Amino acid sequence: MKLLRTIAVRTFVGLAVGGLGFLLVLPVVSLLVRTSPGELLTRLGRPEIRQALLLSLETSLLATVLVLLLGLPAAYLMASRQFPGKRIVEVLFDLPMVIPPTVAGLILLLTFGRAGLLGKSLGVWGVSLPFTTAAVVMAQAFMAAPFFLGPVRAGFTTAEVQSITHTL
Repeated sequence: MKLLRTIAVRTFVGLAVGGLGFLLVLPVVSLLVRTSPGELLTRLGRPEIRQALLLSLETSLLATVLVLLLGLPAAYLMASRQFPGKRIVEVLFDLPMVIPPTVAGLILLLTFGRAGLLGKSLGVWGVSLPFTTAAVVMAQAFMAAPFFLGPVRAGFTTAEVQSITHTL
């Protein structure tokens, strides 16, 4: 019975890992099969492609720095302090992880768009965010923050518990 259970678990895990690998690898293989290496290099050499790749790299780096600067203190606070409404804050911090990207874009537009909650106030100062590089950075940071906050908060919690245990 135990052998049968072990075989079933290993089969399930193998199928799951194989399925995930298929899902993640197939698009890359498809690209490589449909495009010759020479054609791929030629396309990557085009100015508009290089510009798009550099813009993606720039916005990703800026969003990462933004999430790091704002998220590190927030993760530490969430890991080290108890306060009223903490659970609500945790849920709000995790929310971008579970909403579809289209809904996230709509939320950001309703907040920072020209007619949005903060957009009107920003407009008074001559700041317009929609469809700018800054808006892309904000959107990337909005979507990435929960993926940073969760593990870092867990790390701080573990470090604090270990520190307390070590001092006892």
